[in-house]
Amino acid sequence: MFKHAFLIASILAPFTSHATSLLTEAEAKQVKQVRAQYSNTTELKELAKVNSSIFTLSSQTEKLKSTILREKQLYQEYQQKLSNEMLSGTEEKTDFYFDAMKKASKRIKQSQKQIQHNQKQLKHHNEKIALLNEALRESKEIYNNKLSSLKDNVVNRLKKEFSNPLPMTIAGKIKCSPYQSIRACFENKQTTSKLINKAIEDHFGQLSITSSNNNFQVKSALMDYDGNVDYRANFNLFVQYNENIEAQIIKEIGVESFSIHLLSNKAASFYVDGLPVGTGSDISVKLAKGKYAILARFDGHQESTIQDISTPVRLTYNF
Repeated sequence: MFKHAFLIASILAPFTSHATSLLTEAEAKQVKQVRAQYSNTTELKELAKVNSSIFTLSSQTEKLKSTILREKQLYQEYQQKLSNEMLSGTEEKTDFYFDAMKKASKRIKQSQKQIQHNQKQLKHHNEKIALLNEALRESKEIYNNKLSSLKDNVVNRLKKEFSNPLPMTIAGKIKCSPYQSIRACFENKQTTSKLINKAIEDHFGQLSITSSNNNFQVKSALMDYDGNVDYRANFNLFVQYNENIEAQIIKEIGVESFSIHLLSNKAASFYVDGLPVGTGSDISVKLAKGKYAILARFDGHQESTIQDISTPVRLTYNF
C-alpha cells in the first residue's frame, strides 16, 4: 500500500448521450412522474378526433355547395324549358319539367339544411378545440415549469457537489511489466492517466468535462509473474461545472428546445396548440420538447396533426 500524492493532471474526457445519468435515481423518478402526469394523451386523442370530424364536415359541406350549384342550374334549365313549352302551347312535357323542378328544389333545400346542420356542428367542434387547446397550453406551462424547477435543483446540487473534491474509487486489472515494481508501474503517468480517465468515464459516461485530480493512492495491488496486477485505488477529482454539463442536464430532463419548420405549397396560416405562429410557405418556430397540435389553414381548408417534438424537424402541409 502506498501513495502517489504528487500526481496533479488536467484531464479532458469526451462524453456523449450514452453517459451515466447526471440525475440521481430520485431525480430521474421525479422527471418520469412529471412526464406521465402531463402526457395529455386523452386530450390529444380527443383533439385529433375533433379535427378529423371538422375535416369530414368541411369536405361534406364543400360537396353540398357544389351539389346546390348543379341543382340550381338544373332547376333553371327545366324552368326555361317549361316556360318555352307553355309559350309554344304544346305542353307535352309540362308535368315532367314541373316535377323535375320540384325535385331539384327539394334537393337544394335538403342540401342547405344539411349545410346549416354541419355549420352548427363545426361551431361546436371549434369551441371544443379552443377549450382543448387552452387546457393543453395550461398543462404544458405547468409541465415546463415543473421540469425547469427540477433542472434548477439538479444544477444547484451539482454545483454544490463540484465545489468540493469528489472522492473516486477504482478497482480492476492492469498490465505492468514483470520486470518493474508495482510502485514503478503506478508512478507511470500514462498508466495513472488511463485509470483516471476510465474512472471518469464510468462515473460521467461520455460527457465533455474539464477536471483535475490529486492524491492518487493505491490501496492494494497484487502482481502475478506475467505482470498482471489486481488493484484498488482512490483519488480526488475536481470537476469544473460548464455548459456541457448543463446541456446534458437539459437533455436528460427534457427542457431543450428545437427549431421546427412548418412548410406548405401555399401561403398557409399555421397554429400551434391553437395559437397563430405565422403565415407563409415556410414558417420557423422554436418549440420545447413535447407533443403539440399543429394546424395549417388555407382558403377554407385545413390540415392538422399531433406531433411529438423531440428533434428539429420539417413538417409539410399541402393544399
